[in-house]
Amino acid sequence: MHDRRIYGVVLLALLLSLGGCGGGEQGGEDAGKAAEAAANEETAKAVYGKIKEVSMDPQVNTAFAEKGEKIFNVVCSACHKYDERYVGPAVGDVYDRRTPEYIMNMMLDTEVMLEKDDTARCLLQEYLTKMPSAQVNETDARYVLEHLREVAENR
Repeated sequence: MHDRRIYGVVLLALLLSLGGCGGGEQGGEDAGKAAEAAANEETAKAVYGKIKEVSMDPQVNTAFAEKGEKIFNVVCSACHKYDERYVGPAVGDVYDRRTPEYIMNMMLDTEVMLEKDDTARCLLQEYLTKMPSAQVNETDARYVLEHLREVAENR
């Protein structure tokens, strides 16, 4: 009987914690989209982490993108796929959904993002796993960003 109560309390706590990321009256996919839209508005206004501004050329830098693809395949692909949910979210269109600063800060400054950014916290609640430090430096993160930009543009 005691185990059932503990299980019930844990389940209730989990359900309540998910409520902050779109678990309200809307259901399922619509709730997730509404939460993501609200979180995207916040992300557009605030920049958390050490990367405050990323200068992007009008055209994809193919040399950066090639280096980024190699890094992605070694470091990121264990948890991320382009077109499907895996350990973490699909990233094939992340460049269209997030700012360059957001993407780089998630790679380089995950702890700060989880502490301060609503979108990052919602992703943690949805995927129930924290993105580890990507073990890349700022230059490598910039290469991966350019690769993700190229992937998004070629969709």
